[in-house]
Amino acid sequence: MIVVGLDLSLTNSGVTIVRDGEIALHQVRSPAPEDSSVLAVWERIRYSAIRVVRLVPADAVVVVEWASYASKFGQPDERNAHRWLIAGTLAGRGCRVLKASPKTRAKYAADDGTADKKRVLAAMRARHPGLVIADDNVADSLALAAMGARHLGRPIDGVPSKQQTEVMRTLRWPKTEGA
Repeated sequence: MIVVGLDLSLTNSGVTIVRDGEIALHQVRSPAPEDSSVLAVWERIRYSAIRVVRLVPADAVVVVEWASYASKFGQPDERNAHRWLIAGTLAGRGCRVLKASPKTRAKYAADDGTADKKRVLAAMRARHPGLVIADDNVADSLALAAMGARHLGRPIDGVPSKQQTEVMRTLRWPKTEGA
């Protein structure tokens, strides 16, 4: 079974792919458009989405960090379009897609649902010392992939903490064959 964690961003998406216990970390960067026209913004969203989708195997379980509905900054409409385009495309290709909130990801990664990105990055680097985790986007995607791997009975991050166990119980996992 293949698990993918996605921390989606219009600037720099983190993508982690776990296949047979092997972990591959990726970043998908997307330059800002020259102008803010509808077409320019849409092309940026599509460009990034195409690059992310190409990395994801068609039969994967995909855990996506979903919107923080309290967030009002950082182009929320554009980020939502980006997220839905990717999630819908992956679901249409046979992937089982799970939405996880930022607090859920933080609690799983750093045992604290209010942990900021720096704490999550530090926690993931400590938990995976053999990996080069470039930034908080990759750290977030790694935490999301770890959640998926644990769900499938193939954990990549050791014995779960009490908080991680709580997180795993709260998520509504998509049905998977053979899991």
